[in-house]
Amino acid sequence: MHTELPLAKLGWTLKTMAIGLFAATLTALPANAETVSGNPGGQIVTFALHVAKLRAADEPVHFDGACDSACTLYLSLPVKQLCVTPRASFGFHLPYGVGAHQNAVAANYLLSQYPDWVRQWIDEHGGLSHTLMRMEADEVAMHLPLCAEVQA
Repeated sequence: MHTELPLAKLGWTLKTMAIGLFAATLTALPANAETVSGNPGGQIVTFALHVAKLRAADEPVHFDGACDSACTLYLSLPVKQLCVTPRASFGFHLPYGVGAHQNAVAANYLLSQYPDWVRQWIDEHGGLSHTLMRMEADEVAMHLPLCAEVQA
C-alpha cells in the first residue's frame, strides 16, 4: 500500500523533475555499461538523471550485488538493458531526509517509475515503509534475464 498525494500538491516539484529528466535525456552523452554491486543508493534526483542517460544511450546494466534505496530506479530501464546474477538483490524503503512533503513526492515518483512487477511485489510485501525490504535474485530473475556470464 502506498499513499498518493493530491495532484495539486505535487505541482512544481513533479514538473521540475520531468523537465530535468527530459533535458538529461536530450543532452545525454553515451554512458559506459555498468555493473551494480553494493550500491547503497543516495539522492533520487541524482539516480533519476543517471538512469535517463543510460536509457538514452541504451547502455546495459548488470546487477551483481545489492542495489538499495534510490539505486532501485535502475529497474525502470527497459528489460533489454538489464540482467541479474544470483548475487543480485534490491532493497526498498520510503524516502527520507528532506521533509514530509518532499519525501511523499519522492515516494510517489519512485513508485511511478518502477515496472508493474516491482510495484506488485512491493504491495504484496506491505508497501514501502521505513524498514528496508529485500527482493532477492531468484524473485528478480522471474522478470529479468540472467547475465550472459551466468548463462555460459
